[in-house]
Amino acid sequence: MADILDLQGNAVVMIHDAFKGLDYWRGFMTEGEPTWSGVAMDVHSYQVFADNEINRTETEHIAAACAQGKTLSSFHLWTIVGEWSAAATDCARDLNGRGKGARYDGSLDGRKALGTCKFKTGPGSKFSDEYKTFLRQYWEAQAISFEKGAGWISWTWKTAETDDWSYKAGLQYGWIPKNPAERKYPNICDSPSSAVRQRDEEML
Repeated sequence: MADILDLQGNAVVMIHDAFKGLDYWRGFMTEGEPTWSGVAMDVHSYQVFADNEINRTETEHIAAACAQGKTLSSFHLWTIVGEWSAAATDCARDLNGRGKGARYDGSLDGRKALGTCKFKTGPGSKFSDEYKTFLRQYWEAQAISFEKGAGWISWTWKTAETDDWSYKAGLQYGWIPKNPAERKYPNICDSPSSAVRQRDEEML
């Protein structure tokens, strides 16, 4: 790695956390600083690939996203969230493997269903206003949190049929702002439950 850094010029070398989490890497590349000032850690942040994540309420999804900010801001290397999305379920087709189902609706390995995947994924034109508002709140909570690190890269720009994962669809249907710095819910991480309750009252 030192040889690479000698040749890197102004480039940044990005390494992935291997899905171990940042705590696993604490103390890594700390000797000889600022030698490692040109190195960034890439983490991927999703809340859809484990039962305890899928079981979260909307408020708990938002709170979990907000909680990541402290970890990202305190890590000793630049930390970039290189993959994330507005999706809070694993309902997207083939997400868990080709032809496999979802934890959320119980179609994966016979799990107990938490709800229906209908209108949780697919075309954004069929999403309810309530669901689109949650996607906006969840997107903003993640963006606010991830910007406490060195920034973020969204996954993904466009999908074939799963608009909850599509940045392009998010722009079209309003759960992602055209200006990524714009915030409708700038204080959402102060009280996630209040933000969700406000949304529910507005939907009445």
